[in-house]
Formats: sequence, C-alpha cells, structure tokens
Amino acid sequence: MEHKNKQIQRMFDRCVAEFGTPNRQTTKVIAWTLRPNMGVVLQIDQPIREQAAFVWLPYPEDGQQIPEAALEYPAEVGRHSNTYPSPGLGRGQPALKICVKTEAEGEDTISFIKAFRDSMPLPEIKREVPVAQTPMMVDVSVMPKVSEPVRRREAIPRAVQREVWQRDGGRCVECNTREKLCFDHIVPFSRGGGNTVRNIQLLCEPCNLAKGNRI
Repeated sequence: MEHKNKQIQRMFDRCVAEFGTPNRQTTKVIAWTLRPNMGVVLQIDQPIREQAAFVWLPYPEDGQQIPEAALEYPAEVGRHSNTYPSPGLGRGQPALKICVKTEAEGEDTISFIKAFRDSMPLPEIKREVPVAQTPMMVDVSVMPKVSEPVRRREAIPRAVQREVWQRDGGRCVECNTREKLCFDHIVPFSRGGGNTVRNIQLLCEPCNLAKGNRI
C-alpha cells in the first residue's frame, strides 16, 4: 500500500511487520485478525491533510486498563462501519479508537496491541509534548519534588456503560447528536475522577476533544 498520509503509511508498515499480511482490505480500512475474538482495523479514508492514523480495537475486558488518550465507543453509534466484520468489533460491541500522530505514538500503539493480543497488562500510549524552540535556563535549586506517578485509567465497567447510555438517551449531553458518541469522564481521570455513573457522560467525539482535560 502507498498512502500520502505518512502516519497511515507508517502504521501500515509496522502492522505488516508485526502481524503479517492483512486479512481484509477495502478502500476505507485495512484489517488484521490477531485471534478469534480480536481484530485490528487501520482506517485509511480520513482526510489526507490530517497527519494521523486511526486505529480501532475491541474494548478491553472489565478491569483492564486503557490509554488515557483513547476514545471509547459504547456501541455502533459513531463507529466506522467497516470495523464491524473484524472479530471483537461487531455491531453492538464497544470499541476503542486510538489517534496516532507521531512515530513514537505508533510504536506505543503496536506495543499496546501486542500486549492486548497476548493477554498481558496493557501499557500506556504516551503523547509527545512539543519541544520548546529556545533553551530555557533553569535554577535546579528550586526544582519541586518529583510527584507520584500518574495512575492509569481503568476501563469503564460494562454495567456503568449501560446505565449511562440509558440515562443520557444515547445522545451527546452537549449538542444532542447521536453521531460519534463516546464515554467522557466529567471530572477527568487525571484529576481524580472515577468510573462511576455520576462521573461518566456521553459526548460526541468533537465535544469530547473540545473539552480536553477540563471539568
């Protein structure tokens, strides 16, 4: 495959190197089957101007941890329709969508997929922080103490997903759309928010991304 989007091309090359020849390829996606209940889908039909690769995966089992950066899709609403034929991504099954923007994020995503396939603890996918353009002089004598490691987010239990979905009527609580819905932590996990019904809401992908880490 030759694609003008460099991130899609990189993810395709890495997936082929790790997982072999794709099991399925259309004009919109390329898919690999890694085990009977797990497929990986690389979306190739997003705008070329957006230098990112979208990788779709099944939702982890209850209790497994997922990347802070991943978008969570409770069912088929908002899902890419070409994900459905892959194992673990059928209609009605929740899914993860990981947006890969750098080569390092791509490597972390491959590590995440391999750990998922092998039923190992799921690693984090680190987001790269832009490097400052000019060096800054730092007084090391006033550096703060090293903070405790940030805790990893656990997957939202299915029972919580179902109750939130029913409570919010299968619509984004901000704009009322039924398109591209995902679960959002009202108080972000990184700020101490938990996976309770009171702290989870339905947002569409644009509203989720616009909210970011704000409460």
